[in-house]
Amino acid sequence: MLTRLLLRFSALGLKFALAIVVARTLGFDAIAAYGLAVAASVIASKVLGLGFSPELNRRLSEANPLPAIGNARRLSVVYGALYLLLAAALAVATLNETAAALLARFGLPVSLAWSVLLVTLSEHAAFEANGWLFSLHRPRAASLLLFARTGAWAGIACAGLLAGVVQSIGTVFAIWVMTNILVVIACLRRIDAFAHRARGIRFPGSAADSGGVFPVWLHGLPFYAAGVLLVVLQYAERFIAGSHVSADVLGQYVFAWSIANAVQTVAFATVVATAGPRFVRTLAATPGAFLHQVRHAAAASAAVTLLASAAIAVVYRDLFAFAHEPADAGHVALLAVLLVSFVLRAVADVLWAAAIALRDGSVVLIPLTVIALLYLPVASQLIAHDGVMGAALAHLATSVAVAAMLALSVARLARRHRHIPPATEPHHAG
Repeated sequence: MLTRLLLRFSALGLKFALAIVVARTLGFDAIAAYGLAVAASVIASKVLGLGFSPELNRRLSEANPLPAIGNARRLSVVYGALYLLLAAALAVATLNETAAALLARFGLPVSLAWSVLLVTLSEHAAFEANGWLFSLHRPRAASLLLFARTGAWAGIACAGLLAGVVQSIGTVFAIWVMTNILVVIACLRRIDAFAHRARGIRFPGSAADSGGVFPVWLHGLPFYAAGVLLVVLQYAERFIAGSHVSADVLGQYVFAWSIANAVQTVAFATVVATAGPRFVRTLAATPGAFLHQVRHAAAASAAVTLLASAAIAVVYRDLFAFAHEPADAGHVALLAVLLVSFVLRAVADVLWAAAIALRDGSVVLIPLTVIALLYLPVASQLIAHDGVMGAALAHLATSVAVAAMLALSVARLARRHRHIPPATEPHHAG
């Protein structure tokens, strides 16, 4: 456990270092491109899963995972076809001058659009394959490969940039894509080896799911849609800003965003990652204690992020100076707004885990859809009027709305569950 936590924090540090090194060696226009690739890959990890991932990972964790491994292989073919379809769509779009001009308007010229697409597709493939390996109870191998795709490649890119071997953001993306491909190959080879060994094992019988994966997928569809909306609201302002500010200015925003986002990432690794399973167990055993546990976890997440924010406040001038961009009053204000926003996002992560444990996605999806619909015109106006500071304010406003909505939804749903008798049979955490 300690090794996995160390690898997770090392990966975070290396990706954070990469943002600084890219800014120092390639400039803030390269940071803008890197930020777009990161945003697209995170959104794709939610969208391209098509809603099947949670159920498939649950089945891979069962006593007899062989049927699920077969499903994973079939799903791999579906994902491959989807990747080819998306590549073909971009090829057609880039041949159309109007579509190419529209991409360029949002900071995505043709060459960058292809780089972002390849990063996005390879990142999703690695995310899925790595998750399957974790679900097969192979945490050591899965953790090492997770570190390779989230940290080691960034360390290689940093070394190449500082040594002068890597001289463009395109080469950085190439390192990222190749690492993801190697991780996918390694994961699939480990899964195949596991399946080969498992065929000689007599597994205990397990009850088959009566309706297959599709009823479960339909049941989880509201949370799938809500999860996509949440991740879009986390990153959308940088795409909107791409049509209003220069690449250099957008890069400065992404750089400040990356610094501030570290507080949410630390809170997720230390609090949120373990809170979800505890919520499920508490809700099944003692529903009356559920809200107290949620409040405790939310307070812990806020405390961690505030401590991390204080540490950033001490060193932010050095971080900007290392990137050859001395921090002025505008940078300080931008960073302060984003830090407050990410403190709220870290609390919202806890509330999101609680909402999933309560298993009523429609209660969350409907208000979140309203927030998303209001966000687009508000963010566009703020960015058009105040540039990247408007983007930060839009991010903060959305964080306030999402955290408040989730708090009200969780409290409402938890009060209903107080009257449900505790479960007496073991169940799978959803």
